[in-house]
Amino acid sequence: MPTVRGWICLVFGGATIVAGRVFGLAELFIIGSALLALALIAIAVAVMRPLRLAVGRTITPARLHVGTVGRVEVAIRNGQSKTPVMEMTDHVQGTSGARLLISPLKGTEVTRAAYRLPTERRGIVKVGPADFEAVDPFGLATRRFSVESVGQLVVYPEIIPLTPTPPSPAEERRATSDTPEFLGGRSDEFHALRNYVPGDDIRRINWGASARHDDLIVREDEAPTQNHLTVVLDNASLEREIAVDRAASVAGSIIASMRTRPDPFRLLTSDGADTGFVLGSSGVEKALSILAVVQAVDSNSGGVIPRDAQGAVVVVSGPSPSIGRAELVAYGQAMFISLDESCWDTTIAPKPGSARSTPGAIQIQLGRLEDLASVWSGAIATLLSSNNRR
Repeated sequence: MPTVRGWICLVFGGATIVAGRVFGLAELFIIGSALLALALIAIAVAVMRPLRLAVGRTITPARLHVGTVGRVEVAIRNGQSKTPVMEMTDHVQGTSGARLLISPLKGTEVTRAAYRLPTERRGIVKVGPADFEAVDPFGLATRRFSVESVGQLVVYPEIIPLTPTPPSPAEERRATSDTPEFLGGRSDEFHALRNYVPGDDIRRINWGASARHDDLIVREDEAPTQNHLTVVLDNASLEREIAVDRAASVAGSIIASMRTRPDPFRLLTSDGADTGFVLGSSGVEKALSILAVVQAVDSNSGGVIPRDAQGAVVVVSGPSPSIGRAELVAYGQAMFISLDESCWDTTIAPKPGSARSTPGAIQIQLGRLEDLASVWSGAIATLLSSNNRR
């Protein structure tokens, strides 16, 4: 189609031809005819010239966290005929896209370009299709066409480094260990009686057996099973997507702290997403993939607490959780992290974060996402102190 310059050339050429005929000036007629012919030829070439392009993309890395920057490398392969100068617009979901100027390409030639891809929100970002605009050398006509090539980038929630939940080392996971455990707890299953050795906890002395054997006898219990952690994202208590973003960051940060731990962990959401018990980096990636796309759901969604509950549970919710302590009785230890509205609403003055121990649970109030690390450390300290008093 004609550009602005092309329309001017067509109109001026036509008017000049008419003026030449009216006034009998051959020069005006020739000039007008030349301008009109030039514009029409440019339009015809732009419309009829075969342009066959293939577009490929490499997005690095394929998974990012909110706030980090990715890189998109675009490879453009030409068909048989030479192309003119082109402008390419690579559409990126949620943005105006990236605009690149492509120099003329010979037949079968490949050119490459790259641009940075910032990430402001979690989710799946679609990249493509690519729109091209080719203009003739005189700037009189343009041709627009699209190449349906689409890629995608997974953006994980923002992750805040946290102190891992306190485990007991595998070799110390016996009832005789004084190391407090959040995830598993001590086993109460009797294993054997043995003679007291210096360093044993005197609370483990079996005084009845000691009296019969005329020596100190210590009760030894079975080693507890592996520590288990379940993180529940109560997205039924969150009405806005920005609120889900913040809660997903909290849940993701807790999950990410388990990356180097040998203990199983699990992610559940109110809408039924469930990783099952997983381990290590692969388990973290599986959980973060769910957190990247989780959305707010109706508060009447079904319960998420499984019957095979094990170990400890951390519930991440909005100001009014839809999950209560009574639903978590199967767990050995519970922690509730309630996000105040100031976590996502900048018009509200942020409330100071706090952690306190209540009967059967640890309660955390979070007013700013930036305070998560310090409040979490305080909660762990509160938990250990509570365990030591038992």
